[in-house]
Amino acid sequence: MAEGELINLTEAMPADYQIKPGFYLKSGWELLKKNFLGYIGFSLVALFLQLALNSQPAIGQLVSFVISGALWAGLVIVSLKMIQEQPTQVNDFTAGFKYFLPLLLYSVVSSVFITAGLILLILPGIYLVVGYIFTTWLIIDRRLDFWPAMEISRKTVHKHWFEVFTFALLLLLINLGGMLCLGLGLLVTVPWTICTLTVAYQDVFGIRSPSY
Repeated sequence: MAEGELINLTEAMPADYQIKPGFYLKSGWELLKKNFLGYIGFSLVALFLQLALNSQPAIGQLVSFVISGALWAGLVIVSLKMIQEQPTQVNDFTAGFKYFLPLLLYSVVSSVFITAGLILLILPGIYLVVGYIFTTWLIIDRRLDFWPAMEISRKTVHKHWFEVFTFALLLLLINLGGMLCLGLGLLVTVPWTICTLTVAYQDVFGIRSPSY
């Protein structure tokens, strides 16, 4: 890791924090309601696009994986702007592609690490899934490259890993509930999850960037 990355790693690490699942979920829901139709509409388009790609042979599935990080990062950008009470535009939902390369590299590297961790007794993979939970927000908000963002997220989460794990498990259960509603519930639970994690990110790290 380069010297500049070490500096960023030190500066971006929060001193300490507490995980507040109830507060995050409630505040995330309030954030979602402020642009409910926008979130639902974009989620519908994104889910339809990925389903269409994944229904194709290997090339379609590969394209789906390649664009996934940047595609869903649009929800992160909109929620980051809204939590700062900034005006949003329709094209904000596609602004995740500005961060295409670091998000793609994060997807590739984290997938390799997590898969290896799951093969090696499962627990290391679960540890990394939870540890990397704030990586996308750090890439977008702090303008970090994928590796420093992954390490900052992991080292920060490590301080209260079990609390973050419980929070992440709650979000997973909410999305599983969304899947049970013929999958249509995901149109609500996915953006709610993103908004909730944005509230958590603001609480743990603080938002630095005024624009995206």
